Amino acid sequence: MNSTHKDGVYRGDYGIVYFVHDGRVIMRHLGSYYKTSTHFLFGKWDKELNEGMISTFNDAYESAPKW
Repeated sequence: MNSTHKDGVYRGDYGIVYFVHDGRVIMRHLGSYYKTSTHFLFGKWDKELNEGMISTFNDAYESAPKW
């Protein structure tokens, strides 16, 4: 992992959810997904990524627009 955040799901204020895998971050905000960085990760760790999330993370990250 390339960051100080461990892989998993983080929950922030206002329903924002962050998914972290191998130092990369996808943010879900208002029903849309965006790639972002740990500099914009303002949530608390909630749980591990499940196998489905891990297997689709790369494709989701590559297709998400930048925040």
